[in-house]
Amino acid sequence: MTPAADFRALSELLTGEAPLDQATADAHRTRLEAHYASALTRLIDTCRSVAGEPDPGAALFAAVNADPELARVARETLAIWYTAQFTRPDNTQAGPESPARYRDGLVWNVIKAHPLSAAPVPGGYGYWTRHP
Repeated sequence: MTPAADFRALSELLTGEAPLDQATADAHRTRLEAHYASALTRLIDTCRSVAGEPDPGAALFAAVNADPELARVARETLAIWYTAQFTRPDNTQAGPESPARYRDGLVWNVIKAHPLSAAPVPGGYGYWTRHP
């Protein structure tokens, strides 16, 4: 596999969502690598090594819980997929790269809501005032 495909496979295992968009995966990987290069590489390698296990998710969970650095980058990987933002190693926030990335965050599907400040396409602003 390629690093891009490996990151997407890791992300799908962590989030439980598949298939994830490769272009979004590439953008998220680039942003995370800028701050967590070695830890992200180790996390991807760990994911690759547990891929053949009977329960790869459980094996990855155990490996991540045994290593604080892997746990941190796993949390930030989840954060960027769900919210389009993450926390840098210095504990400052790296906000969404664009409004589109924010709207594409996985959190909105999970909570069955639309992104704050982005009304659903049918109905537009004020949709809540009209009966369905």
